Amino acid sequence: MRRKTARVGLRAFSTVLGRRRGRIAALAIAATALVVCAAPAQEAPPPQDESPSPLHSLAKGLGFATDVAPPPDFVQQSRPAEPGAEIPIFTPPDEPPAKPKSAKEIDAIDSDLESIGKRHDALLTTFPPSAKAVAAAAAEKKAKSKRKPADGAGAPPL
Repeated sequence: MRRKTARVGLRAFSTVLGRRRGRIAALAIAATALVVCAAPAQEAPPPQDESPSPLHSLAKGLGFATDVAPPPDFVQQSRPAEPGAEIPIFTPPDEPPAKPKSAKEIDAIDSDLESIGKRHDALLTTFPPSAKAVAAAAAEKKAKSKRKPADGAGAPPL
């Protein structure tokens, strides 16, 4: 006796999953299909001169759909009369408005920045907290160098 492997409809689900589970699965799939079909119907209201689709009226009767009210006046007034132009995706950016710097101008800017950095470093060394911090760091470094053990003296035995 050969079984048919390709069955369609409720019998296929009931055969594969058992009668009860198959019917539940089939009902779940049918409900999902109904919801998926009804979702796009809610996105756009029907035109004023047309009646809603039978699917919309069925979904409304079941409580899954509603009638969409027109937006308030301030929303309609804030929207543009015509849709805006599309923005192209891969357009190169505009060139900067300034002219490129010459090598001499770049060197002048670099030397200015270096002189400002040196002046700020000189000011920092005159502040007492900075001088104390430098002295403390030097003392700590000196203390660490004294604490280092001699060659293999502090190493654990193997």
